[in-house]
Amino acid sequence: QFRIGLCHGHQVVPWGDTDSLSVLQRQLDVDILISGHTHKFEAYEHENKFYINPGSATGAYNALDSGVVPAFVLLDIQQSTVVCYVYQLINDDVKVERIEYKKP
Repeated sequence: QFRIGLCHGHQVVPWGDTDSLSVLQRQLDVDILISGHTHKFEAYEHENKFYINPGSATGAYNALDSGVVPAFVLLDIQQSTVVCYVYQLINDDVKVERIEYKKP
């Protein structure tokens, strides 16, 4: 079983910062933290926890990065494993990446 936390991400300063996100993860006491605000897809493990920023499904403008790639994620949650399917629109082609996180 996983504990999942969600936040928009504007309250995490600096935006998208791993150390700042890990503070929020500890405060929420979650295994997976999903945040956004930067409009840039990211998914990674840090200190045995999983962090996801699904990006922007529309590729909406980001003041910090004009090269935003439209993206979204689907999560398949099964017992002690989460599979994150990332869909990105790159050069008019939909690319799908599979990222797996296993709870320690």
